[in-house]
Amino acid sequence: MAGRGASRLMLTMFTHNRCQLCVDAKEALHHVRKQVPFEITEVDIKKPGNEKWFDEYKYDVPVIHANDEFLLWHRVNIDDTVQKLLAIQKSVK
Repeated sequence: MAGRGASRLMLTMFTHNRCQLCVDAKEALHHVRKQVPFEITEVDIKKPGNEKWFDEYKYDVPVIHANDEFLLWHRVNIDDTVQKLLAIQKSVK
């Protein structure tokens, strides 16, 4: 996104390897990304060093943050997520 003048959106997806909702969320985010570009990092809450996130989100994955702020959890509604990300982009310009 650099060089395009757009505000950079950084998403973090808190997940673990036995999470079907996480698989569904990744698929939905693929469609969201076609409308609103973003970078995404996945954090496996069950890996060593991620105990803080496990304690916080063990019953709620997937959880997605945008620019280090809570965005959503459980299910990704494509249209709603696009609108939320566009609003975040506007607010940081």
